[in-house]
Amino acid sequence: MKLLKILFYAVAPVLVFGLSTYLTISFLLKFQQTTICPDVRGKTVEDARELLRNKGLALVVLRYERRNDVPYNHITVQKPDANISTKKGRVVHVIVSEGPELMKTPGFVGLTLDETQPVFSDKHLVLEKTVLVPHSKPGRVIAQLPAEGTDILEYGKVTLFIGTAPRCYYLMADTRDINYNELADELEAKGIKYRINYARSDQASARGGIEYSILPRTVFSSTEEIVINIY
Repeated sequence: MKLLKILFYAVAPVLVFGLSTYLTISFLLKFQQTTICPDVRGKTVEDARELLRNKGLALVVLRYERRNDVPYNHITVQKPDANISTKKGRVVHVIVSEGPELMKTPGFVGLTLDETQPVFSDKHLVLEKTVLVPHSKPGRVIAQLPAEGTDILEYGKVTLFIGTAPRCYYLMADTRDINYNELADELEAKGIKYRINYARSDQASARGGIEYSILPRTVFSSTEEIVINIY
């Protein structure tokens, strides 16, 4: 009997301590504060870290991955998922986009528009627009934005300036006091296109009048064709 009492006094403190520890841990786990995990996808790492800190959570970047459709330093995946209840102090693991690849802009100057297409395809660039500019090299790229050798992101946009034949402008003469043959000679000398239409099948027959497609004292381009109608 005396031995049992000694054994009881030896074991009792251990049992009491174990039970107390169990109840304390259970109580803490039961009443530990929780929070709703915010959605940090699409945010920068800095903005996400600040948002999680305000919720009592921490952020750890698991890895970076190449994503052409997501800007650099923006989060693509998070664990735990957004909008679920989680314990404060928990770590939110994220995957972050490295963004599109950074490269040097290739040179397009001197190429025709058709010749630029394989370059755009090979370098994964986008032709944003073309601008036509009068130049001595019509049909060729005479300038580009961004310039050759400057940094550009994969799938970045490029503007090309394409040369076109320079245009000259003239003032149509007062045709009331000029013979159409003299006008035709002057048009030929200046390289201006013109065409004569005869209203009668017999060109030698009497002509009742002359009409021009461009009115007197009207400004016109060298690319326009002047039609001379003879009646």
